[in-house]
Amino acid sequence: MCGIAGYCLDPKHYSRVTVADLAGQMLLDIEHRGGDATGVAYINPKNGKRVIRKSAEGAGKFVPKAGAGLCGGATTAILHTRFATQGSPTVDANNHPIPRGKIVLTHNGHISNDKELFKQLKVPRVGQVDSEAVAALIAFGNGKPWEVLTEVYGTAALAWLQASDPRTLHLARVNSSPLFIGQADTGSLFYGSTYDTIENAAIMSDCDLDWYYEAKEGEYFKVKDGRVIEYKTFTPTKYEPYKWSSGWDTTAWRDTYTTNAEDDEWSGWYNQRKAEKYAKYWSKHEELPF
Repeated sequence: MCGIAGYCLDPKHYSRVTVADLAGQMLLDIEHRGGDATGVAYINPKNGKRVIRKSAEGAGKFVPKAGAGLCGGATTAILHTRFATQGSPTVDANNHPIPRGKIVLTHNGHISNDKELFKQLKVPRVGQVDSEAVAALIAFGNGKPWEVLTEVYGTAALAWLQASDPRTLHLARVNSSPLFIGQADTGSLFYGSTYDTIENAAIMSDCDLDWYYEAKEGEYFKVKDGRVIEYKTFTPTKYEPYKWSSGWDTTAWRDTYTTNAEDDEWSGWYNQRKAEKYAKYWSKHEELPF
């Protein structure tokens, strides 16, 4: 279990937002999902290059150190708190966000066919973390994101950015791992592993949520300037719990079944809250709100 979060701000709303405070609050909101490492990534709008900051420490230490420079004032950013499983957090390449090709990606979940994906793609492996295989698949795979993600075996909620495209965010939910998306009345969009993350992001940004949506398995979203501009569905490979391997650093592994149970508990609570708080909205909108 890791935590992902981030934002894609409407240009008109951007001037009202203190980006460092927003990103810092979102990281602290997902710290309970992983304290082994913390990281952020964004695209520098001036030169189109990726900026990645990450460290093997919890958000409570990472955020104060970053200070006002957190996320560099970017209009779009992806954030991550890591619950280390495969690959030691002392090796920076194992921590998120993970760059491969022209993308940089964050992942919550576990991939069981990472070795097979690297063989299929015929690209070298940089770290040990399984999430790197998903980043490589999206960067080098033969097909659109919603097409290649059908090749992932495991659980995944994903967020990624592409170089030279600082105002666009990509989101996807493959299997199991939760993903909440919130659209603000100012036009900005927030996402996170929990509902509280996006609710607090709206508060920090001096706005209200116009709608929010818990992504279903097999959904992809392309967001630009805070608006969903492309939406696709795909059929994920049926999830099967991963098997232990003697080749991995077992001191870094946690019990999958425990974390899945925790996710189910969170999901149930948020579903109930969604039903209560947004009953009037959903009764009038049968289709997706974007």
